[in-house]
Amino acid sequence: MEADPLATTLKPNVPLYSAQAIRGFSMLFSAIVGGLLMAQNLRDVGQPEAARKALWGSIGYTLLLLWLTSYLPNRVGGMWLPLVIGYAGAMGLEAYFKKFVLNWGDFPIKSIRKPLLICLAVTLPLVAALVYLLVIAGGPAGSPYPY
Repeated sequence: MEADPLATTLKPNVPLYSAQAIRGFSMLFSAIVGGLLMAQNLRDVGQPEAARKALWGSIGYTLLLLWLTSYLPNRVGGMWLPLVIGYAGAMGLEAYFKKFVLNWGDFPIKSIRKPLLICLAVTLPLVAALVYLLVIAGGPAGSPYPY
């Protein structure tokens, strides 16, 4: 496979989020989070236009897949479907990034502490609210939820 002529081989001095980190965040949280991390990588290597495209592409991909999966029967979905969707989105982001940077593995790895704390700060209250609605507020008597 021939390399893209637009691709750059930059000096490995700027820390970037690793491909594994982007895959993990895409699978655990959403492809949008992976897109945010990838957009930051692209900005760090001097590709702001590509960063915008990566971010908007991940948002569009997530919305499209949410819409498409809404047509699946309930028994087809499950715990594995968001993981597969996130992984596929991350692989697309990774392929897009390789058009601009050929030697991704040569860059130092950026810490995932800050994005992880932000994702947990957003996700945990949402999960807590969902648990509250389903378990505490939606008790057996007059429950709007049949479970």
